[in-house]
Amino acid sequence: MRIKEGLTILLVFFFATNLHAQPFSSQEIKSWKAQAQRVTIIRDNWGVPHIYAKTDADVVFGMMYVQSESYFYKVESAIIGKLGREAEVAGKSAIYKDLWSRMFIDTIKAKRLLTEATPYMQNLCRAYAAGMNYFIYTHPELKPKLITRFQPWMPLMNNIPAISGFSISESEIKNMYPNPVLKDVAFAPSELKEETEEKIGSNGWAIAANHSTTKSPIILINPHSEFYNRIEVQLVSEEGLNVYGAPFLGEFHIWQGFNAFCGWMHTVTASDSRDLYEEKTSFKDGGGYQYEYNNEWRPIDSSTIVLYYSNGNKKDEAVFTVYKTHHGPVVAKRNGQWLSAKSINANNELLSVHWNITKSKSYKEFVGWLDKRVMTGTNTIYADKTGNIAYWHGNFVPIRTSGYDWSRPVPGNTSETEWKGTYALKDIPNYINPKNGWVQNANSTPLYGIGTFDSVMFRKPSFMFPDGHTPRAMNAIELLKNSKLLTIENIIKMANSPYLMSAKRFIPSLIDAYAKNTNDTIAQLLIEPINVLKQWNFTADTNSIATTLAVLWVEKLVPINLAKLKQPVTNEEAYAVTNGSALSLEGISGEQQLKMLINVMNELKKDWGKWQIDWGAINRYQRSINEPNDSAFSVAVTATPGFMGSLNAYVSKKGKDTKRRYGISGNTFVAAVSFGEKLTGKTIITGGSSSDPTSSHYTDQANGYINGIYKPLLFYKADVLKNMQVVYKPGE
Repeated sequence: MRIKEGLTILLVFFFATNLHAQPFSSQEIKSWKAQAQRVTIIRDNWGVPHIYAKTDADVVFGMMYVQSESYFYKVESAIIGKLGREAEVAGKSAIYKDLWSRMFIDTIKAKRLLTEATPYMQNLCRAYAAGMNYFIYTHPELKPKLITRFQPWMPLMNNIPAISGFSISESEIKNMYPNPVLKDVAFAPSELKEETEEKIGSNGWAIAANHSTTKSPIILINPHSEFYNRIEVQLVSEEGLNVYGAPFLGEFHIWQGFNAFCGWMHTVTASDSRDLYEEKTSFKDGGGYQYEYNNEWRPIDSSTIVLYYSNGNKKDEAVFTVYKTHHGPVVAKRNGQWLSAKSINANNELLSVHWNITKSKSYKEFVGWLDKRVMTGTNTIYADKTGNIAYWHGNFVPIRTSGYDWSRPVPGNTSETEWKGTYALKDIPNYINPKNGWVQNANSTPLYGIGTFDSVMFRKPSFMFPDGHTPRAMNAIELLKNSKLLTIENIIKMANSPYLMSAKRFIPSLIDAYAKNTNDTIAQLLIEPINVLKQWNFTADTNSIATTLAVLWVEKLVPINLAKLKQPVTNEEAYAVTNGSALSLEGISGEQQLKMLINVMNELKKDWGKWQIDWGAINRYQRSINEPNDSAFSVAVTATPGFMGSLNAYVSKKGKDTKRRYGISGNTFVAAVSFGEKLTGKTIITGGSSSDPTSSHYTDQANGYINGIYKPLLFYKADVLKNMQVVYKPGE
């Protein structure tokens, strides 16, 4: 069986100097073939791979072979991004993205980190590279964009912070590191994924045993990210590993998933774990740059980074001299001030935590790994077989001096702004087995993690929870607090709730503005659409004109609210707007609100000749390796973007030449799992498990994905065998 990203995709040319392009040796090939024989891949009748092997390392070999089999070019692109080599494929528009990556880690450091890893982790890393290299070897028709040999140190390039996490802009990086060749360059869209979900939202719920009909805890795992950037997989070894879930492509651990004992869901958090420092600098005659610290001047370290980029059929280079203080790399210049970036540097520890979480067999063991406190940008929702449920908001949170605005750059010339250690796991916002019987997070404040405002939690330092109260969280709370005994089916239905909290918040204001309107022209233009909205119950439906009007109208609030933010905007402030928690009508007059609705109507008329358009007519699902096309087959989708309060978040955009909007991100892998005597559950993934358009598994899950009809979980091998479609070894 071959499930590959279609070779019809136009391949970007690759250089003769592809990454470590030395040919595979006969000894390597012999070793890979032997390892492949120790791995068995069973794809079930939905195409989901279940990987069985003797050792954990053999499972990792199989995992990376399967990832390559399903999405080789996406796997390669993710790794290229972490290497800081995107420009070699995408051209000079990606140079500053590469520069950012290389300021935090390079191959020399990654190789050193591998030598410092435990022999066990080194073995996993070698298997990681071997699985992908064996895929390349067994598919000679494959034309990689850049990487023709994967290396064992690549998994350790795993701690590159997102640019957005530091609330700086591309112009500020370019101001710090100008280059004459790149003066007009902007950032290119990047394949690099942060360790956490893209900041569009995710949902995680844990339900206590006394709130379920089976008296067993239930977890909802509901990440939102770019479509087709995840796979659903099970990993089983004779060394005690048996985990099911979704990894990020290019990584060998299960990021969100479950084993027979426990389950975990990571949601994106704004909990502050990184800082920018304003450095007071000067140039010492003949001695280079220096910076002030505690009334003394220290030399600033400098180094040279050479980046290559594609330029037609040749490769050009851009050379940068970059700087570093004890806080971290100097990454930007703002108002003439140098800004250095401080973040945790725990590559080996981070990889170990991610992997060992998947093997945890007790609450104590799981919390022990979580208590390493090396994860940034993530919350954790947890449930286990012995009845525990929990929610931790953030993980690595530095102890800081009060009196500073830590959301913005702080003075770097004083030890007062140094981190004073790390908050213990018990001291960050958390709920362990709360009396209400459930916990939830939807990229939202922990102050409402169990439904009601937590005044005790509110006393903690504000940088622990700058997150807002998202419309998705409001929807989840209403559903959970009104439910007593839940089942997996109840959970799935609730997770696909079409109720739109943002419509409930804002549409009444629009209706009120119309009632107060004295402009006869506006009154005549809007009488019909206002009547449509008056009769609506704020519930999305494919046959609903009101849904169309409401979504497109509220969508116009996003740029208006962003424009009102204090400059320069912090990531936390911008995200609070785009996820809906900080959306507001403040400062937007009734007349402006009515004119926004007129604009929505005019845009619909331009595309469709009328404004009376059902939501399902424009909000579509279409899977294709090409650009979206209005003449190609597509399916109506009820779900709306997360900022509307849609738990089943579905972000759709118009294509270059389309009138309709097509999904690009939102629900990816979703699972509802009950931890009874025997694990039971249901799962779904966007479209299907294959990226090959000719495969029966390309869109076989699309209907269930769109309509909330999930497939049964196949966790136990006997069930997998009963539903087996094909069994094979890597390379067969």
